[in-house]
Amino acid sequence: MVLDFNRHGLAVFLDQPLTKHHAVYLNLQAGSRHLRDLIGVVHNCTAFAEGYRCGIQFRTDSNMQLDPDQVRETLELLEQEFTVA
Repeated sequence: MVLDFNRHGLAVFLDQPLTKHHAVYLNLQAGSRHLRDLIGVVHNCTAFAEGYRCGIQFRTDSNMQLDPDQVRETLELLEQEFTVA
């Protein structure tokens, strides 16, 4: 479950922990927009009785990121969609 999102990263709630500083590949979809193989790094992971809240920072500047300009543009559009005026 996604708890928080912006163009720089997201927070998710999971039933398993993620290891801090490990790279992750994400697939995001919201409506008709989708991103595949988005590079991220686990920034933090905190245990709760119900599961784990993990913060992931997107690494669009990584040399492993395919089409970084398009990815940044799509992340900005997604952020705008989720921003409440």
